[in-house]
Amino acid sequence: MININIKLNSFWKEYKNEKVIFFLKGYIYSHKIEEITNILEDITQDEIEKFLYSLNGHFSIIVKKDNFSFIAVDKVRSTPLFFTQLEDIFYIDYNPKNLVSKVGFNKQVRNDASLEISMSGFTIGNKTLYKNLYSLKAGEFVIFENNNYKYIQYYKYFGEIQDKIYMEYINELYEVTLNIFRKMLKEIGKRQIIIPLSAGNDSRLVVSALKHLGAENVKCYSYGKEGNFEAKIAKLIAKKLGYEWIFVPLTHKSENNYFNSSEYKDYCDFSETYCSIPYIQSISSMAYLKNINWIDDDAVFINGSTGDFISGSHINSLMKNHSDDMTIQERKNNILNSLVKKHFSLWGYLKTDENVNKIKKSLFNEVTYACGNLDLIEKDHLFYEYLEFIDRQSKYIITGQRVYEYYNYEWRLPLWDDEYLYFWQKVPSKYKVNQKLYNDMLKEKNLGNVWGNDIPINRKTITPKWIIPIRFLLKIPFGLFGSKGKKSWKQFEINFLSYWTDVVHLYNIVPYWNIVVDFNKKPRNFASWLSKIYLKNIRR
Repeated sequence: MININIKLNSFWKEYKNEKVIFFLKGYIYSHKIEEITNILEDITQDEIEKFLYSLNGHFSIIVKKDNFSFIAVDKVRSTPLFFTQLEDIFYIDYNPKNLVSKVGFNKQVRNDASLEISMSGFTIGNKTLYKNLYSLKAGEFVIFENNNYKYIQYYKYFGEIQDKIYMEYINELYEVTLNIFRKMLKEIGKRQIIIPLSAGNDSRLVVSALKHLGAENVKCYSYGKEGNFEAKIAKLIAKKLGYEWIFVPLTHKSENNYFNSSEYKDYCDFSETYCSIPYIQSISSMAYLKNINWIDDDAVFINGSTGDFISGSHINSLMKNHSDDMTIQERKNNILNSLVKKHFSLWGYLKTDENVNKIKKSLFNEVTYACGNLDLIEKDHLFYEYLEFIDRQSKYIITGQRVYEYYNYEWRLPLWDDEYLYFWQKVPSKYKVNQKLYNDMLKEKNLGNVWGNDIPINRKTITPKWIIPIRFLLKIPFGLFGSKGKKSWKQFEINFLSYWTDVVHLYNIVPYWNIVVDFNKKPRNFASWLSKIYLKNIRR
């Protein structure tokens, strides 16, 4: 028996006729609602996989028929779904807190999931923090029939490498990019578009592509400390493109107040998945923009998530240690070691041999189950990217879209479009390392004329200015101890200075003294304390 608990709102809609009932959230470019309804009326279980793969967009869907039901998320899990089984009833919801609070639900916390969140901020695979709470991975659906359920993965970010002439790749990426933005603009129409703009590649690509295609009703904003580099460059970009831009100032006082507010607590409850820590960057800026009435009620937010990952910047360490004469075991170790170093290092003291081996085993089981064995050495980067895609990107980074939904705004994710997935999963690693293909296309095509050397990209600067001489003096003694001193300085800077230098004030989630006293636990960044707070609240 199926119990569907969907609260209809501006995001979730219900459609039904005599043959089928389904709930849908999101936007779909490839099919109209009438087409989807007609397909679902007569769809068989064997046809679900092909149908879902054909849907181009970001969505979640829940379908109830007389003889079976199924739930599905899109290829990137932009909106997660959850279910639990109590006796002979399956309960389905987009809000897992509703399921966890049901009478009879066993709130037994999984130790393996808790460890994974402590070390990375997210779980591996299908796991949630609770043994009896189930979630879907990106590109997955679940069929419910009688008293049974079955997971099926209809899409995997894992493709066949195509080694084309480099210029062919540049031209294809350019055309794919513009096609994605064309269909997105056609669907949005004349509604207002809001862009969180930084100095990096991704949001600049979004805003410059919009300008290139003639979008007019566009506004941009940046946030952080007064005078920060990101905001200065964003202002230049917006001015050159002719789009309105404003700055949202963040201070220690404003962020301390926000992170201690009931609004922040409500947001954390709203965005809860029991699969990852909450995504909190830019949430206070949204509150600011809402309060000054700068945004139309039906505006659409478009951010650059997450061009850096999909275009290859996260495989640099992997490929640096990669060679064609490596054994299968050496390649396996390189993939897993690179993942652990980059994404499972929130707390250095937790990186014991026992814990690291548990993480590696879980990662390897996940990737080999989905993608097979390490048969072709040219696909090593795909194994790495699949694991980051299925866990960190889809569970944590993309969860950032809840920031907009909390304030009742729609969003679009052009750099996570199906066409981008299909394109980037076939690109050889030699064109992805250091984002070579991505960067070269952006400079070659120069959309909006904002990709020249006159507007720099992601230059590291230190703010506030008063801390620069203090930082310089503190760094001197560490330089006397070579590589060991350099490593110690990095940890010292995290625990003693990052609270003051963080441009967007994410370290304000905890008092400064709490950061200082955790020095020996070797935290990595603000997410270290966020995971600590999150799990502490879960165990209450």
